Amino acid sequence: MNPSDYEFRTKPFDHQREVFMDTATRPAYGLFWEQGTGKTKAIIDTAAFLYDHGEIDTILVIAPNGVHRNWITDEIPVHMPKRLARKIQMMYWQSRRAKTMAHSREVGSLIGHAGLRILTMNYEAILTDLGIKAIGALMKDHNVLLVFDESHYIKTPGAKRTKRSIALAKRAKYVRILTGTPIANSPFDAYSQLRALDPEFWKQHGFTVFSTFKAHFGIFRKGINNQQGGRQFEQCVGYRRLDQLKAMIGLMTHRVTKDQVLDLPPKLYQRRFFDLTPAQQKVYNEIKNDAISLLDSGDTVTTPLAITRLLRLQQITCGYVPTDEGNEFETFDDKNPRLDLVEDICDNLGHSAIIWARFTRDIDLMMERLGDRAVRYDGQVNDDGREMSKQAFQNGDVQFFVGNPAAGAEGLTLTAAKTVIYASNSFKLLDRLQSEDRAHRIGQDGGLDNNVAYIDIIAPGTVDEYIVAALRNKENIASELTGDKLREWI
Repeated sequence: MNPSDYEFRTKPFDHQREVFMDTATRPAYGLFWEQGTGKTKAIIDTAAFLYDHGEIDTILVIAPNGVHRNWITDEIPVHMPKRLARKIQMMYWQSRRAKTMAHSREVGSLIGHAGLRILTMNYEAILTDLGIKAIGALMKDHNVLLVFDESHYIKTPGAKRTKRSIALAKRAKYVRILTGTPIANSPFDAYSQLRALDPEFWKQHGFTVFSTFKAHFGIFRKGINNQQGGRQFEQCVGYRRLDQLKAMIGLMTHRVTKDQVLDLPPKLYQRRFFDLTPAQQKVYNEIKNDAISLLDSGDTVTTPLAITRLLRLQQITCGYVPTDEGNEFETFDDKNPRLDLVEDICDNLGHSAIIWARFTRDIDLMMERLGDRAVRYDGQVNDDGREMSKQAFQNGDVQFFVGNPAAGAEGLTLTAAKTVIYASNSFKLLDRLQSEDRAHRIGQDGGLDNNVAYIDIIAPGTVDEYIVAALRNKENIASELTGDKLREWI
């Protein structure tokens, strides 16, 4: 097998091409590439190459919830060679449908497919009997490329998720792990991830158990737990031999940060998905049906009325609806999957980020979650407070800048950010365009001089999808929304 013979569908960046050529044939390898540097494409090219040469017939991706869907909807259709299109059958696991006959039939059809099978699952699914049963059937008698996306999810050695991930790795012919934050909390995070990549990796370096690994790379002293009657325990107070650890990890992985990649485009767009709760879906359907009834009545639906209906649907996807009292909000079962997803992304970012949200309520909830890691910039903050927020973010005193796109649309420089998250979008194209550019420097040639990843948070099957698509296509929703457009969107 010669990787140099492979025909790429989409042109790789230099670092993608280099790593593909060096590692496509390796049984196990890890990409510790910062978000926005193209990890997923690199793995899709590797998978296609291995399939071309008869090395694999199945791809199994384990990823965070929402990310696993993104592989199927956004990444594989773009990067997988067109010549393989008719040979591929793929699906993403849907936990809410997993017990249905329709979902079971879909899994069965995938397993029986004669070409290239692709299944993407979330990490929660591998903790369920149905998920493990499906994986077992998929891996039986098949040559599998197993991918752990955002592999820092399997960093805890004793966790059930970690144990099952390692067990799956033992059954796969090829394994890849991907993350931009391999040691977000401590160097100890690398232990389980490398075991998932190669279950025998640490044994080969003399570390047969996690305690030996910790003792070698950690500095410990005895602590006393006064709440447990003065019980003594070993407390990690620092780390040592990190150059040795880095060298070991480097045998199986490749590290890239955005600052090292010179040929990235200035703007990289991504989507992350979440599912509405049953309670949200119920109310969403009720409001949607009311809007359809209004449209079917024959009455003229003005643009302001259409916007009001669209706004209400958007608020439901954000996790609440305003009550008749005006400033009060009704939530759904005290759950907010949109906010959970944003927080999860934030927890796994190793750099500064901007979070834009159109509703004051969104910003209130975001600030409650992020606490002193974030500053606020919207109509609830006076001019002096806004300046302090900007300076704190630019100076690196906080990691996150949470604001309203309208408030931050003009005259604001936030070049400390490498990622911009749109928790929710306004309907104004100008707000979107100007808020995107807050994170950019202007180069000497007048172009954008730094690379930024933009992440849109989307509830599939809702107005979110249409709003994001319209804004990315440079459509001004606020001025173009009509009754006919509302019917199309809902």
